[in-house]
Order: sequence, then structure tokens, then C-alpha cells
Amino acid sequence: MARISECPRCGAGVGHNETQCWRCGEAISGQGKAKITSISMGKPQGPGIKDMRASPTKEIPRAEPSVRPIAVSYNGRERELEDREKEVREAMAALEAESKEMEAAALEMEKERQALAETRKRLSGREEELDAKAILLEDILAVAEELRESMPAEGEGRERFEDLTAAQTELRTILDDERERIRREIERDMAEQLTRIGQLEAELKVAHALVRKEGAPPVPVDVRQVLAEVSSELNAQIGAGLEGRESPAVRTHVERLDQILSGGIPQGGVTLVNGPPGSMKTSLTYHILHNAASKGSKKGLFLSLEQDSASLLRQMARLGMDRDGSLDRLMVVDLVDLRRSMEGHEGDWRSIVMRYIEETVAANGIDLLALDSLESLAAMCEHELARTEVQDIFDSFRSMGLTTLVISETPMNRLEGGGGMELYVADGAFELTMRETEDSHVQRWLRCVKMRGANIDTRPYCMMHAGGSFILNVPLSRSCVQ
Repeated sequence: MARISECPRCGAGVGHNETQCWRCGEAISGQGKAKITSISMGKPQGPGIKDMRASPTKEIPRAEPSVRPIAVSYNGRERELEDREKEVREAMAALEAESKEMEAAALEMEKERQALAETRKRLSGREEELDAKAILLEDILAVAEELRESMPAEGEGRERFEDLTAAQTELRTILDDERERIRREIERDMAEQLTRIGQLEAELKVAHALVRKEGAPPVPVDVRQVLAEVSSELNAQIGAGLEGRESPAVRTHVERLDQILSGGIPQGGVTLVNGPPGSMKTSLTYHILHNAASKGSKKGLFLSLEQDSASLLRQMARLGMDRDGSLDRLMVVDLVDLRRSMEGHEGDWRSIVMRYIEETVAANGIDLLALDSLESLAAMCEHELARTEVQDIFDSFRSMGLTTLVISETPMNRLEGGGGMELYVADGAFELTMRETEDSHVQRWLRCVKMRGANIDTRPYCMMHAGGSFILNVPLSRSCVQ
């Protein structure tokens, strides 16, 4: 450390060997008053005392203390916690209500199962009663056969016995028919009940998944309303306005579908049956014509431009629509039959098909016509049918007095968007779709898009085939409806 003396007058630093202050000229040689301080080498020398006295005093601003408003922040946090606690309590209350509703739905489903078991027991008892009567009839018939053999070949007693035998044979036929009717009723009732139970189970699974899903708010499910809708079947709402129909109706022989249409398809109109492959649009169309022929007095013509008639009839027989039931009143014609019948005729395919239909209708008195399909007819014509052409075809069907079902595979959203004119020139339209549920099951749905001259229900219905007939139910799965 270097030793430096201070001037006693001005305080400037001077070396210890210097005799005079370099600033004020004060003689410091031999003066013992000079203050000696130790200064670190390399540091700048500070101002002297006089300079410090002469320099103006700088006023340093006083910083305000940064104190956080603890009370305000605490009160805001407390309100936030209170709101959160309120939301949690509401969520817990909603979950509790959801749990109670699911328990009620489970009880309703158990009641449905018990009702199904009682129906089975009742019908089984009825069938056992018929079996007992059949056994008794066999015993009586055996005794009667013995009496017949012991009786003379001629006489009044012989004739009475023959009458009794014929009556017994007729009674046996009646018993067999009744047994078959009860069997079909059991199958239909079981299928409908099982469908309703399956839909209730699917609804419960969806509700459980929503409750258990983390981070999702509880979605209340009005189970009572759904069950009431299923049990009441909306009979009071479906079919209203039947008296205002402009023309008689052709029954579809599908109970719920006839209710949706207020009695059936208006006679003399053209109805589209639209759907993708596998939606059973051909089966439903054939079902309508087959039952109109076998159970009614309508004659029909099913013109298949895609599938050969033998394959079509085998497929329909597997679905419970035996050809013998409609053989006399329903004609099934494929493209091979059409070519054979119209051999030698000139013109394009459209004119040939229309000429064949006109001649067949005039010769056989056809009431119902099914065309499978409109796209196949357009492909045969080798060009897309214009609106005027489709209008002419449908008008020709109407002028013949036919109630026509035209099968179409063009997507309904394209038809509704103006991509096809058949939806606008037709009198009615059925849309068949296939929907996948959350449990990876596929359901077929049917919706009546339009039907002129009928007060219709335009909601979608779940469609299934069982017991040789189609069954429509109100869909319960929320994922399907969306």
C-alpha cells in the first residue's frame, strides 16, 4: 500500500516526499499535521473537501414502498374458491341424480324382463294346452279308426262316422294353424322385447360411460321420458289426420310403418326406397308386394334389373316369404325374362322396359310395381337420366294406375342437395340407413322423408327383421341419434 499525505489546508493528497501542495501551494514540508491515509493503488482519487462543499446538494427521491394489497387479493381468491366449491357441489348433486335415474332405468329393465318371462310362460301354457288337445284328438281318432273298421261298409252310421272323421281332420288343421300362429307370436314378441331390453342396456352403458369420463360435466339423461316413449309407442300421435287422405292406401303389412304413414302408401303414387347396399331396401320392397298379394287382393310385378329372379326368390324364402304364398298374384321378372319377352322389339332400353311394363299391366291387371333399380335402368340407357326423363317415367307409371316402388342407391344427401331429380318428382320417399352404436353394433334405420297425401311421422325408427316380418322401434341409443 502507498503512503500518501493530505494537505492540511485543502485536503488534497500529496506524496510524503513533496514539500508543497500541488493544488493550493501550501507548504507542507516538515509539517506533522498532514494526515496520512492508505489508498489502494489504481483507484481514482475522490474530490477534495472544498469541491464537496462547493458541489450542490442532490436530493435523492424517496421510493414508495411496494406493498401488495393483501386483503384485496385474498378476498378475490376466497370468492374463486367459493365458486369452485359451488360448482363441485352442483356436479355431485347431478351425479347423484344421474345415479338414481340409472337405478330407476335398471328397475324398469328388470320389469321388462319379468314381463317377457310371464309372456313366455303364458304362451307356453297355451301351447301345452294345444298339445294336450292334439294328443286327445289322436286318441279319439285311433278309437274312431277302430270303430270304422268294425262298422259295415254302408249305412247311416258309416256316413256319420265319415263326417266325424272329416270334422276331426279339419279340427287338426285348425289346431296346427293355431299352434303355428302362437309360435310366430312368441317369436315376434320375444324379438321386440329383446330389442327393447338391448336398447335399454345400451342406454345404460352410454350413461355409465358419461358419468365415469374424467373431466366431462355430467349430462342428465331423462330415462323416465325415454321409457314412457317406448311403452306408450306414441299411438296417440301417429296416425292422426287419417280422415283427410285424398286417395285409398296400400298397406305395407308392417304395423308400425302403416301407423307412420297414417294407414299405408297412397294409391297411385311413386315412392322411392332409398338406401346403401345391405340396408334391406329390396327385402322391404318385396315384403310389401308379397304380403299385398298373399294377404290382400293386389296383383304385383317385381322387375329386377340387377339380380336374377331365382336368386331373389331364394333370398326372400330364407326371410320367411315363401313363393307359394304369392305365386298366383305376384310376378317376378329379371333381365333375362325381359329380353326373352321383348325379343324382336326395336328401340332403346328405356322404351323397351316401359313397353314391357305397359303390356304386362294391361294383360294381367297389375296394381303394384317395384323397379329395382333406377340406377340400373340409367346404366342400361348408357346416360344419366335427365329430370324430364325421370318425370316422364314416373308420369307413365301414374297414368297406368300403378302404385310404384322405385329402389334407388343414390345417397339421400345428394338427392336433397339437387344431385338427383327423382326425389323431387316422386310422391314419397323412404330413407334406409345403417348406423353404428358405441358398442360396435350396426342398426338399420328407416325414415319417411316425404309422402304426398298422408300425414306422416318423419322421425327415424330402428328396423329389424324377425319372424318373417319387419319390426320398427323408436331408437334409444343417443349416439345413434346424433
